Amino acid sequence: MRIFVALCRKNGIRPYRYPRQRRTTVMVRVRQSRFERTVAEEFRTLHRELTGYFDEMVEHLIADVMKSDGDDETLEQRRLPG
Repeated sequence: MRIFVALCRKNGIRPYRYPRQRRTTVMVRVRQSRFERTVAEEFRTLHRELTGYFDEMVEHLIADVMKSDGDDETLEQRRLPG
């Protein structure tokens, strides 16, 4: 949310919210072509980078800090009672 708002403001787009809208709702009034060229494109790029960074950090924490592999494919199989 904060990245989206920052990108809007960086590109001269003023985000807003109507009264009683949730904090997770952000509105913008801009032509779709301009929005796609500026905010949406940069947001997708940042999202990919942040997701990759987050995945790397999780792998590091699991492997190096917790000394585990965290692989859910190797979970023990148990039978249901009954």
